[in-house]
Amino acid sequence: MHNLLLALRASTDAQARELDMIHKFLASFEAPLWAGKLPLHVGEPAGGSLTADEYKFAAITAWPIIIRYLIPIVWQTFINESNKDFESVRKRHLKAQEKFNMDFMAWKARQELPQTSTNTRKRGNRNEDTEPKPPKQPNVHMQHDEPVNLLRLSTALKIFCGSSMQLDLLPRAEVLLQEYLLEFKWMYGKESMKPNFHWLVHLAQQIKDYGPVYNLWAFLSERLNKVLKSSNSNYWTGGQVEILMMREFMHAAQIDSMAHGAL
Repeated sequence: MHNLLLALRASTDAQARELDMIHKFLASFEAPLWAGKLPLHVGEPAGGSLTADEYKFAAITAWPIIIRYLIPIVWQTFINESNKDFESVRKRHLKAQEKFNMDFMAWKARQELPQTSTNTRKRGNRNEDTEPKPPKQPNVHMQHDEPVNLLRLSTALKIFCGSSMQLDLLPRAEVLLQEYLLEFKWMYGKESMKPNFHWLVHLAQQIKDYGPVYNLWAFLSERLNKVLKSSNSNYWTGGQVEILMMREFMHAAQIDSMAHGAL
């Protein structure tokens, strides 16, 4: 999810942005109520944090379609505008960098002045005369090679996330995943790499050891964590709150069982 949304920006009142197209697609996506619901405002603060159910449902339904068909359209529509925006930001950064260089040289010269009363008045309090901070480097929002790289990731995950596994396809998925990671590092730098990137490298071996990801993914345990955290603890601040949470969980499960039995 993070990889997909890294380069996408939210819409503004002035003009539509990349996320707007994805939001429109998600709003038009139809699914039965029993299957789950999609996060309609993903990528925006208004969307909030995704639950485990939303992650799972999006990963096995809408996101493969978005990556394969919608992402190339989004890039074709907004890549030129993104490049113009980056060029404007880059020019502002160059001016800010020149100002920083002048401020830094002036600050360095003040620090090298000898300790006299006159120079102290010119220099001011040494604690107040802080070192200027350089301007933050601008980031490229969209790059021409990203759709192809996302297709590498999508194809690898399609193999990894299959309900049944063909072991002869795992080497191909590993190669695609490594190509994606190396290309991502080249485009965005190693400072953008996350621990999840390293954990993905071990996915093929885990599938060989434990079978398809359906046997080992953590969506169920994450959902149970949410259920337990939402249990009524009566603002309990001491003692074994875990026992109280489990009692509340078992009580709710028994009520659900009785209701289904009555129907």
